[in-house]
This record gives sequence, C-alpha cells and structure tokens, in this order.
Amino acid sequence: MNWRIRLTWWDKLLLAIMAAAAVVAFVRFATGIGTIANINNAYPWGWWVGYGIMTMIAVGAVGFTMTALVEILGVHRYHSFVRPAVLMGLLCYTSAITMLMVELGRPWKVWMVLVSWAPTSALYEVGWCAFLYLTVLALEFAQVPVERLGWGRALRILRVIYIPIMLLGVTLSHLHQSSLGTLMTLIPHKVNELWWSDNLPLLYLFSAMMAGPAMAILEHLAAARWLGFAPRMDLLAGLARIEAWIVGLFFAFQMGDLFYRGAVDAMFAASWFAVSFWVEIVFGLMVPFVLLMMPEVRESRRGLATACALVIAGVLLHRLNVAVIGLRVRHWETYVPSLGEVTITLGITAAAIFAFGWLARILPIHEELPAPEGKPLPEARVAGAWRGAEGVS
Repeated sequence: MNWRIRLTWWDKLLLAIMAAAAVVAFVRFATGIGTIANINNAYPWGWWVGYGIMTMIAVGAVGFTMTALVEILGVHRYHSFVRPAVLMGLLCYTSAITMLMVELGRPWKVWMVLVSWAPTSALYEVGWCAFLYLTVLALEFAQVPVERLGWGRALRILRVIYIPIMLLGVTLSHLHQSSLGTLMTLIPHKVNELWWSDNLPLLYLFSAMMAGPAMAILEHLAAARWLGFAPRMDLLAGLARIEAWIVGLFFAFQMGDLFYRGAVDAMFAASWFAVSFWVEIVFGLMVPFVLLMMPEVRESRRGLATACALVIAGVLLHRLNVAVIGLRVRHWETYVPSLGEVTITLGITAAAIFAFGWLARILPIHEELPAPEGKPLPEARVAGAWRGAEGVS
C-alpha cells in the first residue's frame, strides 16, 4: 500500500492550523486551562462542550444513521455511502474525545470511567456508550484497511462479527445520543425554557438522526469535487428527500414540545434568547426544509450543499443554545470563547478533515473511484453495505 499522498494547498492549510493548535494545547497543559480558556463558574462547559462534545457527537451520528438505513432498513441502493459515513463517525467521535481530554482537569484519569460503577449517572452512561461505540466504529471500519492489505484471516474474522457489531453500534449510538439530552434535563434551573424540556433526550436523538443524511450528502459532494468523480445525483436526490421528511418531523416535534410545555410566550419575548431561537428555527429547519422539498434543489449540487449545510449549522446552534447560549446567568456574568479555545477546536477539526482526506486517497472508501494503484479489490465480500451489491444501483 502506498501511504504517500501529494499535499495540496488545502492539506498544507490544515497542517498549519493543526500546528497552531498544538502550540496552544502545549501551553494549556503546561500552564493550566485558565491561561487559555474563558470558562467560569457561570459557564463551566463553554465552547469545547457545546461544539466539541455535543455537536461533534451529533455530526458523528452519520455513521449509525447510514448504517441503520442500509443494513437494518434494507435500503441497499445507498450502500456506497456507508464506508465514508462510518469513517466520518469514527473521526468525529475521536475528535470529541480529544476535545474532552483537553478540557478535563486531569485527562489522564479519564480511563477510570471504565472501572467505576455509577449506573444511575447520565454522564456515566454517556462515557461508557461513547467509548464502546468508538470501539465498534473502529472494528467496522477496520475491514477497509484489512481488505486493502490482503490480511485474509483477519478479514474473515471481521466479517463474521460484522452483523452483531453493527447492531451493537446502532444500539449504543441511540443510547448515548439520547443520554446527552438526559444530562441537560438535570439542570432545569440553568437552561432557558425555550430549550429545556423533559423531551431533550428525544430531541437530541432526533437532531442527531437529522444530521446524519445531511453530512453524508455534504461529504459525497465534497469528495466528488476533490477526488474527481461524478456525484451520484440520483442517489443524493433520494437521500435529500428522506432528509426533508426528517427535518420536517423534527421541526413539528420541537414546536409541539414548546406548545405542550407552555413556553410559546418565550418565543416572542424581547430577548437575545428568542433571537437565537428564531435563527435556529428559521435557518436551521424551515429554510432547509423548504429547499429540500423542491425537486430543482434536490437535483442541484449547490442547492443540496446549501440546504444540508444549513441543517448542520442548525444542529450546531441547537446544541450551543442548550449547553452555552441558553444558560440562565446573572446579567454581569458573560462568556465569549477565547482565541485559545477556538484555535484548539479548529486544530482538532482540521486533523479530522486531514485524516479523512488522506485515508480517502489511499483506501477504497468511495466505490466511485478505481482501486488505489490500479489494483483490483478482493472478490470476497460480505452482504450489505460493505460490498458493491450486485444488481443494486
């Protein structure tokens, strides 16, 4: 296998961002978190949790959503989206855990969650499920490099355990996506009524499911442009139709929850909370829903990219609204992410993008591309998404 790739200007930009983040991270661990972060008693989590944990894990749901769609629901025409989706999920979860390690006061103690016993703790469930799901994603994706390296015995073992591992992964992802919402229900006095709800576990799960197809579409369009293959617009249009229904159902559920809780008045209050809420609703749900319902948008690369980018931005803002922006604080307590927080976040995100681009160029991630180095792929395949299903378009 040829591990070398030609660095483009985009790769060099990502490496520069990673280098800057590494310097800031060194300062953080050498001098303490207070020297680079603006988190405080009023805003104890801040940007790293709002974006790094809440949003990266939501975006990482692309792995379980596409796997469930293809392998469990049997929509095999989307099988070519599963390998990139699993890789994106693996990198998103790795990024989220890396950001968590940066924020923790004693990150070398993170392993203790594996030997502690606190089954009634929402955070304990999040930690265990995230760790197990990251392991499952690694095992799922391991088939790709093992197949490429020609390790027949290891490949046969992975194929034997694939189905139970895949089912376990979908289950675990459902559990911890909702557990993140459970974590926020524990502080009703802290989160503004526009976002706090007993249904936050379901809202978090559904928003993660909404982010999945949007990320799959964006990745396919970006890969088609940078790797030089023709995008499957017929498949993207079908996936965009599914995404439109998910966005519409999430919007209806979120608004129904607001009416049920009697929080409608807060939507029209003269406050920054209401402004942030309407930005989330209008640009993160209503506009992309309308766009995705239009056939001409579903058949357009630019239209699909715009609509799906708005969905992802809406998920990001929803998580930030719940975990950071929507916190109830005294009027003199403020929080603005520091340059150090943003730099480390950008560096970890850049590392995930760089790793994806590198792996996509040396491994058969996209079925639309010929095998790397012109070598044919092994004939032995497993059923479902990990093979090019014969006769299925």
